[in-house]
Amino acid sequence: MSQQEEKRTDYGTVKIHRNVIVQIARVAAVETEGVSRISQDIFSRLLDLATKGKISRHPVKIEFRENNEVVISIGIVVNYGVNIPEVAASVQEKIKKSVEKMTGLYLTDVHIKVKGVEVK
Repeated sequence: MSQQEEKRTDYGTVKIHRNVIVQIARVAAVETEGVSRISQDIFSRLLDLATKGKISRHPVKIEFRENNEVVISIGIVVNYGVNIPEVAASVQEKIKKSVEKMTGLYLTDVHIKVKGVEVK
């Protein structure tokens, strides 16, 4: 599908760009207790530093399917000492609720990749 999800209303169309969905998922994830940050590969970190955040390669993958269905994959780094499966499940739930509430889309799957542990 395209870079944005389009909905038709009685008054015209509403387009939600995939970057909006990425931002909602990122905020929901980092606001979850036990999450230290969103995981980024070295290329993404260097790109952010070099462009001062103006160009960003998001470590969040969005897949649009038919019938307003969406699949999200996101990598996270958790705090040392947390129960990783519980934190991951909380992130899944928070992302699903946030994206669905704010966009009207239906998340069929939220895939969490725990990429590291950090000591705070």
